[in-house]
Amino acid sequence: MKRLFLAIPLHAGGALSDLLNMLRKKLGHERINWVNPENLHLTLKFLDETPSSRIPEINAAMNDCLSKHNSFQLDFDKTGIFGSRYDPRVIWLGSTQIPAEITLLANDVLDTFDAIGFSRDRQNFVPHLTLGRIKGLDDKRHFQEVVKQIPQQLYLREEVSRIILFESILRKEGPLYKVEQAFSLKSSNAF
Repeated sequence: MKRLFLAIPLHAGGALSDLLNMLRKKLGHERINWVNPENLHLTLKFLDETPSSRIPEINAAMNDCLSKHNSFQLDFDKTGIFGSRYDPRVIWLGSTQIPAEITLLANDVLDTFDAIGFSRDRQNFVPHLTLGRIKGLDDKRHFQEVVKQIPQQLYLREEVSRIILFESILRKEGPLYKVEQAFSLKSSNAF
């Protein structure tokens, strides 16, 4: 059994690294598990514990699914929290303008995997990067001030050209993501 998920790999650089460093510094006293910049990704589908014998079927489904999709550009320029203002759970980075391509791709992946027995998620797909998972806050007012003051600007621009089937190996020091298989979207001349 392998704990698998499908995701778009992302590369934290410049402005995003600065944002993560600033948040770590200003909120370092809080119980927040910050994402390792090397592990940044945009999850399309979490497959959970999956028998290794299903990997060829997963690979075939992804190759078929992606044959209909071109690469595209995705901008991350908006921050927010999941949970309530008084009980925040996640600090995230998302997009003010969600390109139709990501929504079409995500829905196609979800439909494809639903058809082969990986039930569709109940929640709607919201493209976002988890920056930190909040385990507890000692000073909620300070947290709210820090989040409110985050500049809403372009932190990451990524050409989405690959989807990765990752194995997630849970460890005490944080998850290890191992590439199981890489898939390519059709090349687009828009770049």
